Amino acid sequence: MNMKNLSIKQGYLGIFLFIILNFISMVIYPGGTIIEPDTRGYSFFYNFLSNLGESTAKNGEDNTVSAYLFNSSMLILALSYFLFYVSYLRIQLKFNRDKILNFLSLTTILISLISFVLVAVFSADNSTFDIHVFFVKVAFRLLLLHCFIQLFIVYKSKLSKRMLVSSLLFCVILILFIIVMEYGPNPFLDNRSLLIQVLFQKMIVISILIYFFVQLIESISLSKKFNL
Repeated sequence: MNMKNLSIKQGYLGIFLFIILNFISMVIYPGGTIIEPDTRGYSFFYNFLSNLGESTAKNGEDNTVSAYLFNSSMLILALSYFLFYVSYLRIQLKFNRDKILNFLSLTTILISLISFVLVAVFSADNSTFDIHVFFVKVAFRLLLLHCFIQLFIVYKSKLSKRMLVSSLLFCVILILFIIVMEYGPNPFLDNRSLLIQVLFQKMIVISILIYFFVQLIESISLSKKFNL
């Protein structure tokens, strides 16, 4: 097997492990939401993913195992994407010689991925909540900036129509998510407000996984096409 393609294909495993670990974490989550702490189990529509990473569930029960699985999934996906992007950069450098753009592209995704890891390190527990929110905002804003840069590079280089369309759609979804996160209803207010914020969070996470998946497919195709 081509070792260069292997570093790209490992991204499939990263996505799979992220989904599986989060699923298990949801299944064993004790319960409770920020509005109704007495609920049992994980609610897909009223629990944030960040709730999985808290050492104590919203209902007051120990959440150590669920938190470990969730935090591991964040680290695995971030590492997987970084390994993929380093390999993808080989392809990008062949078509884009702008050193500043390439540097900004690498820097923004690196800091964004580190921030996502720190989102897991500093959980949404009360003691670290403010730091948690700070790194959430840093992670998504830099991811948006990275996406804009990638969109411009792909458009300028005419790399792949599918990658161009997926990058454009992902940028739009990211913008919508950030607007809702910043200016949408306060999730601590009532269940309706919580539902809106949780649904948009789930939407952006699913979008990230799909965007990553499309990049993997296109990168492997381009690597084979140009024998990279």
